[in-house]
Amino acid sequence: MKAKHILIQYLNKIDYSKVHFGFEIQFPDSTKYIYDDHPIRFKVQFKNEQSLNDFLSRGNKAFAEQYMNQNIEIDGDFYYIAYLGLLIEKQGLQPNLWEKIKILYYFLTHKNTKKQSQKNISHHYDLGNDFYSLWLDQNMQYTCAYFITPQDSLEKAQIQKMDLVCKKLQFRKGDFVLEAGCGWGGFAIYAVKNYGVRMRSYNISKQQIEYAKEWQKRLGIPESQLEFVLDDYREALHDKHNYDKFVSIGMLEHVGPENYETLFDIIYKKIPNKGLALIHTISRAYPRNQDPWVNQYIFPGGYIPSLGEIISPLERFIKESKTPRYFYIMDIENLKYHYALTLDHWSKRFEENIETIRKKYGEAFVRMFRIYLRGSCSAFREGELTLLQILLKKGIDSQYPLTREHFIKVANEINYPYE
Repeated sequence: MKAKHILIQYLNKIDYSKVHFGFEIQFPDSTKYIYDDHPIRFKVQFKNEQSLNDFLSRGNKAFAEQYMNQNIEIDGDFYYIAYLGLLIEKQGLQPNLWEKIKILYYFLTHKNTKKQSQKNISHHYDLGNDFYSLWLDQNMQYTCAYFITPQDSLEKAQIQKMDLVCKKLQFRKGDFVLEAGCGWGGFAIYAVKNYGVRMRSYNISKQQIEYAKEWQKRLGIPESQLEFVLDDYREALHDKHNYDKFVSIGMLEHVGPENYETLFDIIYKKIPNKGLALIHTISRAYPRNQDPWVNQYIFPGGYIPSLGEIISPLERFIKESKTPRYFYIMDIENLKYHYALTLDHWSKRFEENIETIRKKYGEAFVRMFRIYLRGSCSAFREGELTLLQILLKKGIDSQYPLTREHFIKVANEINYPYE
């Protein structure tokens, strides 16, 4: 059977009551498959038989690679293509055995040992600070923002996210905070400037740490109040400091499930009784293998856990201690749709700077990042990705606030100096 007819069979199996957009697919022989019960949002052209055969034998990873290599052309928003790709996958389109072996090998050779973590992080976060500054907000926040209204600007929503985290952690002047994974330093600087805390922030991205330290210097924040450390978060267990609170925004995705209990051990040992810890992480609705294209091209070593995959190691950590460990979940909030809105902003800014990016990185890179941004947005709005903020407390504290009112109202307007 021709590859064209195989793909049409998959398309005909889809329950189109769940599809809210139209589309057009053009095959190498110029024939077309059109679904137009709704306005057409994209057109896909397979330019040759090889690109179509590769997609059918190797799955969605091959589709993305063929698009990057310009053997597939797309007119329209990749957001909708990502959703259609998921529906086709659910109809049975899977990578062949050899492709599955290659995917498994790549996953096993990129696990987050201390040595490999450095390579994994550098692959994505050391692309260049100038590149990220083109499409992130002024505070260089590369994590989910917090929108009080859909009309909030990206800058405002990211400040609201940082303020929400500070309020959940009940930051007080003089608190000493351990941060694992500080990005470009925006949250640490915000917390120091607006809440008067002291922070020690770990990161293994050399370019991000250099940026953070330069920013700190421009603002005149002394190292006695804020220290950016170029090192693995696991080294915090051995530093000489004890902390009041712990925060990690967007790092758990790079930790790996095999290291979750180590992370909980660090948190438990480094904060005092009644101390708070917050983990802000992408999650998914149920455990499943990582997207092989994302793992290879975007986040080597990345792993997006389900809530259960986070909670089970925490339960083991508590249960298997020879002495009682009181370590409780105080609050879990799902910001799923906030991340879709965040990605809408990032995508818009990315496309507005597309020629600058194309000139420096090339067409394949532009297409790669477009897949990543719009595909991720689709997965948050239409699929099973979520964004969780998990608040933990060490010890028993009957004085903890009875309601969530202490962090419901976040800052709408803060005069935060960006330079």
